[in-house]
Amino acid sequence: MNIIIEFDGVIADQQSAWYAAHVAATEAVGWSRLDTATFWRLIRTKGRQADLLPAAKPTKLAEYWAKFDQLIETDEFLGKLTLDEDCGGTITALVKHADLRLVTLGANLDARQQFLSQHGLMRFFKQFEKLDADPRRRPAELKLLGKGAPRTVVVASSDTLARSASSAELVCVGISTGSCTGPRLHQAGAGVVYKELGELAQSLNTGAHDLIRAGLLPRSLDAPK
Repeated sequence: MNIIIEFDGVIADQQSAWYAAHVAATEAVGWSRLDTATFWRLIRTKGRQADLLPAAKPTKLAEYWAKFDQLIETDEFLGKLTLDEDCGGTITALVKHADLRLVTLGANLDARQQFLSQHGLMRFFKQFEKLDADPRRRPAELKLLGKGAPRTVVVASSDTLARSASSAELVCVGISTGSCTGPRLHQAGAGVVYKELGELAQSLNTGAHDLIRAGLLPRSLDAPK
């Protein structure tokens, strides 16, 4: 079995980093910032369509997003990512069932690898790849990462990756701890949505019946890991 996991929002908690980038970006464009709770609620429910700069014109919003995107990929702001205290145990449980691979839609792979190394997690993953900036190329990249394994699952916290997994005709599990709510992940193509990654490990430990209903081949039809 092969599990491809989105680093951002599944392994690393984005909230502190994203809010810090929001504060810096609003200052850069000369606008007032939202409070933490409001910002994260709007991001999770509406994504790029969220009204993060009330009454701002489209040109100002474009300027804001350009600054935000630049900041969030710097070492400084990626250094504000945090790790859930249960993540290590969950990864240890998952690796008993599958080969684990990581992907990111971000540009700064080095900073993300450093995060994993700092937390002693890099050894659990066979690969960590940055997906192409062109979304049309990502489905093929995911298929390649799947190594032809008939039981391949993509674990996504973003609707962007969920759509790519759906286009690749791979089983997609949504994790709603990141920048998307469960309904947005379902809408983007996730067959199953969990509140946290630990629920995936629990499912695999108990027969993965919900995943099989979502399209995952039963273990009996797969070659040994």
